[in-house]
Amino acid sequence: MSNDSELPQIEDINLRLQKLGQFSRFSRTGLGVIVLAFLIAVIGRLPQNLESVGSAINAILLPLIFVGMGLLLYAIGMHLHLMHLNLVKQIRKSEVDEADIPNE
Repeated sequence: MSNDSELPQIEDINLRLQKLGQFSRFSRTGLGVIVLAFLIAVIGRLPQNLESVGSAINAILLPLIFVGMGLLLYAIGMHLHLMHLNLVKQIRKSEVDEADIPNE
């Protein structure tokens, strides 16, 4: 186990929560890369496979799954990260509140 000095304090957690916009920009950049890769795949592979509907669908199916999985994994990761920070914040706040209560 780690000691209390290594655990994030309330101020650190609040600072990370305030920097959520920065994480959001990184995520938008990652999403942009995924969408760009999808568009490149569609533009590069779709014209070669237009002889039938089935081959056209097969040409873009894997890139489309890639985009969907990327969005799903990002949403899950951000949700878990924020839940963890919120939980640690609540624990720290309860520790501070308990320390303020005088012993009777």
